[in-house]
Amino acid sequence: MKFIKTTMVCSILIIGLIAGCKKEKFTSRDTSGLKPPPVDTTTTPPPDPTLLVFDNADKKDGWQTVGDVNITTSGQKEGTGYIKNTIANGSDFMQFIKDLPTPLDTKLNGTNGQFKFWWYVSDVSLLKADGSIEITSSGKSDDHESAWDVAPLIPTLKNGWNEISLNFSKAIKTGDGGADYSAINHFRIFFFTKTKDHADLVTGVDDFVFRAAPAPPPVVFDACDSKDGWQTVGDPNIATSGQKEGTGYLKNTITNGNDFMQFIKDVTVPVNTSFTEATGRFKFWWYVSDVSLLKNDGSIEITSSGKSDDHESAWDVGPLIPTLKNGWNEITLDFDKSIKTGDGGADYTAINHFRIFFFTTGKAHADLTTGIDDLRFISK
Repeated sequence: MKFIKTTMVCSILIIGLIAGCKKEKFTSRDTSGLKPPPVDTTTTPPPDPTLLVFDNADKKDGWQTVGDVNITTSGQKEGTGYIKNTIANGSDFMQFIKDLPTPLDTKLNGTNGQFKFWWYVSDVSLLKADGSIEITSSGKSDDHESAWDVAPLIPTLKNGWNEISLNFSKAIKTGDGGADYSAINHFRIFFFTKTKDHADLVTGVDDFVFRAAPAPPPVVFDACDSKDGWQTVGDPNIATSGQKEGTGYLKNTITNGNDFMQFIKDVTVPVNTSFTEATGRFKFWWYVSDVSLLKNDGSIEITSSGKSDDHESAWDVGPLIPTLKNGWNEITLDFDKSIKTGDGGADYTAINHFRIFFFTTGKAHADLTTGIDDLRFISK
C-alpha cells in the first residue's frame, strides 16, 4: 500500500512538471493576445510623384509681410504652423512675400504645371476685386513673372481656409515670357479690403507646392440613356442591358439587304467642352458585332452649327477599322487631329450636333448589330 501511494505521488509530480513545461513552451510574447491588422493600402491613394514643396510656411525665414511676420502654431493646414497677418481697421492692404535662396526646379512646364497653396480669409465679403498671385524666376515681382488675378477667385472663396489651385497654362505672363519653371525663387500674393473702415480681417497662407495639374473633369455630351434628340436609320432603340455606362445605350442593326447606318444627336443647349483645340478629346463607346463587315468609309463629326458640314470637326472611320474588335470599342479622338470645314471647324465652347455614319462592304451580309454609348469630352 505504501508502494502504491508513493507511486501515485510520483505520478502526480511528473504530470505537474510536464504541464508546467508545456505552459512555458507555448507562452506568447504578445501579452495582448492580438495582432495589429494589416495596413489597408486600397483606400489610401499613392503619393503624387510630381509634388514638390515651395515652402511649408512653418518658419519666418525668407518671408515678408505688412509689419512683422507672424507664425501661428494652431489651425494650420499642414506642418507645424502658418503665416498669419491681419488687415486692421484703418488699413486696406496685405501682402505675403517669400524669397528662396536657391531657385526651385519644379520639373513642370507651362502646359502641365500647377501651383497650389492654402489661403485663409476670415470674412471674404470684405475683399476688394483686386490683387495678384505671382511666382517669378527673377527674385522679384514684374520680371519673368507668371501671375493670376485675385478678383476671379473671390466668388469661389468661403470664410476660413481655401485651397487655391492655379494652372500654369492660365497664368498671365510678363513680356519676357513669364517665369522659368525650372528656377522659381519668388512668390507674392497681395490683396485689398474694399475700404479702410471695416472689422479686422484675419488672413494667412500655408503649404505652397507645385504639382502636375490634375486632369479636368470630363464634360458629358450625351449618356445615350434616352431617345430624346436622337435620329438613326429607322426608329432609335435604347437597349437596357450590356451598356458601358448608365441605364442603356443606343442600338441599331444594319440588316441583310442594307449597307448604311448613322447615329445623330442634336442638343437644344450647346455644350461647352471646356477644352481647347490643343487640350481636348472627344470620346465615346462604339459597338460593332462583326468588324469584318465594315467598309473602309464613314465619318465621326461634331459641329457647333446644329448640322453636318458646317463649323464641323470630323474624323474618318476608315483609319479606325484596323484597331477595332468585335464588341465594344472605346473611341478617343484628339481635337487637333480632326478634319475641319473651311469655316474653321467646330467652336468647342458650343457643340450642339454629333453624327457618326458608316457602311458595310456590301448589302448581302449577316445582320450587323451596332451601338453607341457615353459621349463625352475629356482632357488629353
